[in-house]
Amino acid sequence: MSVRVAKNSGFCQGVKKAVDVAMNIDAPAYVYGELIHNEVVLKKLKERGVDTLFDLNELKGKKVIIRSHGVGKTVYDFLEKNSIEYVDCTCIFVKKIHDIVRENYLNGKQIIIIGNPNHPEVVGINGWCGDSAIIYNGEEDYAFDNSKEYCLVVQTTYDHQLAEKYIKNLQNAIKMLDRNNTICYTTLGRQKECEELSLDSDIMLVVGSKNSSNTRKLYDICHKNCQQTYLIETLSDAKSVNVEKNIKIGIVAGASTPPELIEEVKNLMKESQENKIIETETAKEDKFGELLNSKKDKSMNVKAGMVCECKVISANEEGIFVDFKGKKDGLVCKDDAEIDGVEYNPENYKEGDVFYATVIEKSNKSLPKEFIYFSKKVIDKRNKENSDAVEKLSSKEFSMTMTEVTKNGLKGYYGGYTIFVPASQIKIAYVTEEDLPKYVGKPLRLRLIKSNKDDPEKEIDLKSKRSFIASQKVILEEEKQQKEDEMWAFFEKDKLVKGKVKRFAEFGAFVNVNGFDCLVHNSDASYNRDVKASDVFEIGKTYEFVIRFVSRESGKVKLGYKQLQKKPYEIAFEKYPVGSVITGTVRDIKEYGAFVLIEDNIDGLVPVSEISHSYTKNPADVLKVGESVTAQIIKFEDNRITLSIKALIPKEEKVVEETVVSEEDYQEAKEKRAKKNAKKFDAQAATAAPRRAKAAKKEEEEVSSWTSEDNSATATMADLFKNLKLDIKD
Repeated sequence: MSVRVAKNSGFCQGVKKAVDVAMNIDAPAYVYGELIHNEVVLKKLKERGVDTLFDLNELKGKKVIIRSHGVGKTVYDFLEKNSIEYVDCTCIFVKKIHDIVRENYLNGKQIIIIGNPNHPEVVGINGWCGDSAIIYNGEEDYAFDNSKEYCLVVQTTYDHQLAEKYIKNLQNAIKMLDRNNTICYTTLGRQKECEELSLDSDIMLVVGSKNSSNTRKLYDICHKNCQQTYLIETLSDAKSVNVEKNIKIGIVAGASTPPELIEEVKNLMKESQENKIIETETAKEDKFGELLNSKKDKSMNVKAGMVCECKVISANEEGIFVDFKGKKDGLVCKDDAEIDGVEYNPENYKEGDVFYATVIEKSNKSLPKEFIYFSKKVIDKRNKENSDAVEKLSSKEFSMTMTEVTKNGLKGYYGGYTIFVPASQIKIAYVTEEDLPKYVGKPLRLRLIKSNKDDPEKEIDLKSKRSFIASQKVILEEEKQQKEDEMWAFFEKDKLVKGKVKRFAEFGAFVNVNGFDCLVHNSDASYNRDVKASDVFEIGKTYEFVIRFVSRESGKVKLGYKQLQKKPYEIAFEKYPVGSVITGTVRDIKEYGAFVLIEDNIDGLVPVSEISHSYTKNPADVLKVGESVTAQIIKFEDNRITLSIKALIPKEEKVVEETVVSEEDYQEAKEKRAKKNAKKFDAQAATAAPRRAKAAKKEEEEVSSWTSEDNSATATMADLFKNLKLDIKD
């Protein structure tokens, strides 16, 4: 019997890097597209706060991980244009294809990609030539233009045999073809090893997701060579495989298959075969026991290590004489009777007592040869170890030292049990394969865990299995969670706490409170806007603070220091009561008044109505920034100081003065007025003369038309001009 795992099974270099980054990135974050085709890994990432995102427009300021499949140029342009932080985990082999495609596309060549048109890697590659590539998978016929130059690349995980076939077809059809067989060497090695292993196996297990392109290719390769090929997505799939004893089982795994699942499947196959052997051996022993019981055959081929049921014949200081239904009697020497720490006493063994012992070889030649020698101590010790192991392994936590490094994890033994600790379960952060040897020989705090695909309703069965998976990570995560719960319970808004200043930043100070770094923003360190936290605190000193803001979701706690100090206006109220006269500097001028700086961080407002007794429309017409003024404090209200400049200025009184004029001055003034009036009369007369002439002419015409019979003919000149008024003044 054998269970062989292909060397190149599981995470490839690119996928491993992407998973490591995602498992260790500061959450919350997004992965653009599924990181790998494995639901277990995606579920773990989601629990850590790393979600899968398919639409960049749904980004909400979180970091983005570009998966190993790579993306097109437009994605990078979008991220950089919108200043979105991202971690590029594109596989180095895929990056190389991007460079080839971009360079040849800019040189005017038509790009051909051999691959699956819906595969994310192919979609990303096509994005480096403006989505203009011909995606070739042998299913369509293309009419190629022999006057054009073509550049060919291949999806890194494509079937290498198909790729070679298609490349030959294209070389025959295209005159100018730049061929680039860009299949990843890991994929080539994986497929080649899969081919060889499937040719020499009775059963092939392909471990991975049915949605994974490279896993499906491995299945196709295996199934050609081995009819009993099974696709294993979960451990329950492996349990349904009927395993016979003494057969060859081969295991291969896709590039997105977690190492712990591969190890679980391997251990299950080993256990299944061992159980088959035990069942067979038990059947043989039962049959052999029947022969012994019938006493038809008193002979037995006894070998070292065989376990037999022994019945006590007698016991003395030499040891215990037993009947094990063999040709000879057996002897358990007193040194082989009891486990360490227990003293041998022959009186403890009565005739007819039964126990199990194992056959051993004795190097002491002086011992009688008529006995078969047994060790009861070995069996008792093993039983005790197994009993202790069951009790120990059933506990919530046990300590165990790992003794060897296996693929993707550590292995140790306790009693008859084998314990495997996957690299992902050693600590909270993922342990790399290179770091695994550091943990050998060191005790780990462990707890048995179920496979992700085990029935959650069933308890771990220590009786029917001898191989289990254990985790230190679950214990560490629980302790971390408990500490976090206690810590966040400690931080309550408005609570007074003491903290030690650790370091300064441009925007404030970081203060350690109860083991957690909290922020004191510059604006919460001092009431003075121009003072920074570094001007208020000293590194290493402890101060009292008030908790102003707590957010477990964002992991932030903000503290206040100035809130525990007297406000500037409280100090000002004590120092400058209402009625006090101050001298200050005009700090700023608004339409409604001027702010006057009384002293550092204390200022008052002079309303526009308090600047002057006379009407002031704009304070800037009267005051200037930087000007020194004297004012009186007239009001304190809501931490605001009101000042008045006019309160210190006496109000002006209007005075009416009587003027005494002499006779000469009076006469002179009278003459001046007369001359002025005469000039005015002349001007008016000059203006009125044309009008009077016109009116006279009209009247003359009217008079000439009168007849003798008209009564008005008797009118005199006085009658005609009786209504004429002249404005003649002295």
